[in-house]
Amino acid sequence: MEQSIEVSEALEALLDSEVGCARTLLDSLKAESAALASKDARLVTINSANKRKMIDKLQAASEARINFMSEHGLSTRAQDMHSYDPGSASNARLDARFIELSQLAQKCFDENRVIGQLINRRSQFISQILRSLSPSADLQGLTYKEDGNPAAGARNNMFYQTKI
Repeated sequence: MEQSIEVSEALEALLDSEVGCARTLLDSLKAESAALASKDARLVTINSANKRKMIDKLQAASEARINFMSEHGLSTRAQDMHSYDPGSASNARLDARFIELSQLAQKCFDENRVIGQLINRRSQFISQILRSLSPSADLQGLTYKEDGNPAAGARNNMFYQTKI
């Protein structure tokens, strides 16, 4: 699909904005991971709120680009991105921006998955501690044998080795 230089430049600017938002989101996700690892509740709250803002900005930038592409008859489907003349310098820059955006999106997805795993592990650990402290907790599971190993049934209490 042939497109004017003005449309290409405007699309490139929109992609630059979207890539910038994705980079900022990735930085925010990394900061949230670090905050979770530090166990600082205040930092976790701040970084979680910042992540939400960055997601909103990225969604707005993506919507602006998609709307622009639709208004100018450009396909937003990934498989159609190479339907224009790949020989022009402008289209090569667009290709590079789309590739970078795709890579950043994957990194954001991966980092967010790590955050989810951290939160899940912490939740399991806290649940395990709460179960061991409840009045109905199996006190046999909280004891150790003379050799220092957990007594039978101790695998379900907070003293058994847990991956966090």
